[in-house]
Amino acid sequence: MAELFYPLGIGLTILAVVVSFVGLRSKNFPSSKGVLAGGIALFAVLVFATMATGVKNAQEEQEHRENEQADEAAEEAELEDEAQQAEEVGEAGGGAAGEQLEEDAAGQSGGTGGQSGTVDLSAPEDGSLAFDPDSLEAPAGEVTVAFTNPAAVGHDVHIERDGEELAASDVVADGETSEASAELEPGEYTYYCAIPGHREGGMEGTLTVE
Repeated sequence: MAELFYPLGIGLTILAVVVSFVGLRSKNFPSSKGVLAGGIALFAVLVFATMATGVKNAQEEQEHRENEQADEAAEEAELEDEAQQAEEVGEAGGGAAGEQLEEDAAGQSGGTGGQSGTVDLSAPEDGSLAFDPDSLEAPAGEVTVAFTNPAAVGHDVHIERDGEELAASDVVADGETSEASAELEPGEYTYYCAIPGHREGGMEGTLTVE
C-alpha cells in the first residue's frame, strides 16, 4: 500500500494545482454543473483513496514494528535459555570433575591396595612360609591390611610395634581373605603370621606408615 499512497498524494496535489490555475484563468469555470460535480467527485475519490492508503500504510508499519519487536524478544529469550543451559552444564561438569579429583586422590592415598588406607597382602599358593610382598607402605591414619591366603595351610597376619600387638586377622586358607586394621601413626611397624613356627620360618615383613 505504500507504493499507492505517494502517487495518489502527488496526483491529488497536481489536480488541485490544475483546477486552481484553470479557475483563476477562466471566468466561466466550471463551464457546467456536470463538470463541477465531476470535479468534486474526482477530488473526493482521490482524497478518500489517499486517506485510505495512508491509514493502511500506517497499520502495516505498526505491524512490521511489532513483528520486529517480537522477533527480538524471542531471540533474547533463546539466548538467555542457551546461557542458562551452558551454565548448568558447566556446573555439572565442575561437580563431576571435583568428584573425579576426590576419587583420584583417594586412589593415590591407598598405596598398593588402591583403596584409601588399605594395602593388599598374600601368601604363596604352594604353602611356603613367606608374605608377598615382604614390605608395605600406607598413609597415616586408619590402616587395613587385606590378607588373602590361597594355600591350604592356614595363615593370619598381625601388626605390632615395639613388641605391642596392634591388630590381628583371622586365620584363613584356600583363597579366603581376612583383614587386620588399626589406627597407625607415622613410623615403621612389623606384620607377621602368628601360627607357631611361621614367623620364625620367614612370614614377617615391614609396614612403613608415612
